Amino acid sequence: MIRAALRRVSFEQIAIAFTVIVIAFLYFLAAGDALRNPKATPDARESMKQPAPATAFLPAKPAAHFAEKLTLLKRVSFSADVIADVYASIGYKLDAVREHGQVPRVFMANLPPDLSGIRAVERRKVMFIKTALPLILHVNELIQHDRQRIEALHALSVAGVAIEAEDTAWLKAKAGEYGLDGVDFDALLRRVDFVPPSLALAQSAEESGWGTSRFAVEGNALFGQRIWRDSDGIVPHRRAEGERFRVAAFDHLIDGVKSYARNLNSHAAYAAFRAARAAQRRSHGMLDGYELAGALSRYSERGAAYVRSIRTIIRANALDVFDRAQLGDRMVTESVAAPDA
Repeated sequence: MIRAALRRVSFEQIAIAFTVIVIAFLYFLAAGDALRNPKATPDARESMKQPAPATAFLPAKPAAHFAEKLTLLKRVSFSADVIADVYASIGYKLDAVREHGQVPRVFMANLPPDLSGIRAVERRKVMFIKTALPLILHVNELIQHDRQRIEALHALSVAGVAIEAEDTAWLKAKAGEYGLDGVDFDALLRRVDFVPPSLALAQSAEESGWGTSRFAVEGNALFGQRIWRDSDGIVPHRRAEGERFRVAAFDHLIDGVKSYARNLNSHAAYAAFRAARAAQRRSHGMLDGYELAGALSRYSERGAAYVRSIRTIIRANALDVFDRAQLGDRMVTESVAAPDA
């Protein structure tokens, strides 16, 4: 009887069942690492192309939603078809995200290796967006948690309340992490802020060819970040003679997203971006990825042409709607058979 049952189960069904069963491991790794011991980013010399309202309460511990369940697809060579089936099984559809703004907590460790083999351009784009968006939102969530703590401590300082030694040490460490010499609340809040998903999606699409580049497939690198350490990264095939840079490679996709956000938030080359973002917050509280793209001409040697490309991607693919998206409070488990957007 057991043998007969096994004969009726396909390999892909086994793979899908396996991936849906594996829960929470990567999330606890990512969230725990970021909240307890954030990694330093490459210094300014090594990385030129590195890439909410204030609260009255000081969160002493990470918010509860940082321990929510999620679906984990481990780092194995799942095909795009298998991953699409998993997305469908949990009800992950871009039309639903556009309508309700809720994104399932499903975090891919790497892109499907056959993504470039999807001949339908729109289907390939959908797969890329659905894979990158939860990671971008999760990194923004981690940044927002730090930002709220800084805002709360700032409010205490303004009120004349002494800040405890543990919080003072945390502020100093956070300032150093973001490239500041000391604790300046205004300067720190300009840096500890998130990147609009529309902008991050457009830049990752541009830099990785919608996830099909060699750097994306081999190194989980979606943002074209350059490094100059001889032992790290991937050597570009078309690197000019005499150049020594490599493209940074990462263990998981989320590591690259964290590095991208950290560099926009700390590198001197992106001071104009941070100033424009702070101005947007002061004027209307919301962040506009299309507008902020204008402050990233230094991200690429193409300058103004690069900005035009990013804005075209945002407009042509209606990415601005994802600036209002949020990760859901719980994992969706319903099976949805309807075709995707």
